[in-house]
Amino acid sequence: MSSPRRYFKELRFRQLRALVELARKGSFTAVAETLQMSVPSVWQQIKALEDEFGAAMVQQSGKTAVLTPQGELLVQLSQPLVESFDRIRELFADQNQKLARRITVATTASLLLHELQKPLELYRKRHPDVQLSFIDRPSTMARKHLEDGEADVAVVGQINAPQHPRIAAAPVTAYPFVLVCPEGHPLLKAKTLKLADLIKQPLVLPGTGANSRRHVQDVFEAAALWQKANVALTASTFDIVVGYVRMGFGISVTSVSPMILKEAAQGHSSYRGVAFRDLSKLFGREEVVVLHRKAKVELPHQRAFREILVKAMNSGAPT
Repeated sequence: MSSPRRYFKELRFRQLRALVELARKGSFTAVAETLQMSVPSVWQQIKALEDEFGAAMVQQSGKTAVLTPQGELLVQLSQPLVESFDRIRELFADQNQKLARRITVATTASLLLHELQKPLELYRKRHPDVQLSFIDRPSTMARKHLEDGEADVAVVGQINAPQHPRIAAAPVTAYPFVLVCPEGHPLLKAKTLKLADLIKQPLVLPGTGANSRRHVQDVFEAAALWQKANVALTASTFDIVVGYVRMGFGISVTSVSPMILKEAAQGHSSYRGVAFRDLSKLFGREEVVVLHRKAKVELPHQRAFREILVKAMNSGAPT
């Protein structure tokens, strides 16, 4: 029979795990589903922590559970322990060479098609036994997959993003904001461009969940011009945006991969019929970063993947 002391330690660990999961999921119902517990049991785990530490850890706001500053502090202290313990079996199997090596990467379609191709090719040559899986989502959603533990690495764009206390970020490149319009459009001939010139045109924009769309709207709103916008069409991918600009639906203002701009300048067939003009002075640039969870115990092949990404994308080519 387990001693009271040993049972108490095991129970304490389950309490910490419940709090860490609550920080990730944001609701007691979601934590109960993840840990295969009842909602009242999750409540009891959190209440036991509050009694033990003499501090409120969670505040309920409707169906959402919000951590107090004390709860955030305890999560920061306990998350490395919880994640390390959960990875012991995986680490053992990896060291014992019985684990199928896998990496799940959350990123955008544009990055997959352009900046990530050469680093992935390099990694595949060095680690041919690793199975790569990709979650193709807009940057905000890709980042959420990492925060929720559904991805090992995320490569995303961000604009003025607050630093997450449990996420480490390594900048690797940046996408300038550009004007995309049909060839011969009058805006291409203007000596200078102002926001007021752009807002007069019908707009073909990325979907509302995209960083670039939100930033473009924020810039126009700051200039008290967004109410004049005529958004003719929104699209989920850059290729669709280009297609409808080419058809004459309107112009687009969006962040664009430097590799796309290079291909367009070289006359690539995908971008015939459209032209690009830099708008960085008006809208700035979207930073691209490689993200991973600070508390996560990385397996060697996962750490190698992240390091190759950062080095190759910072240098512009694999080395």
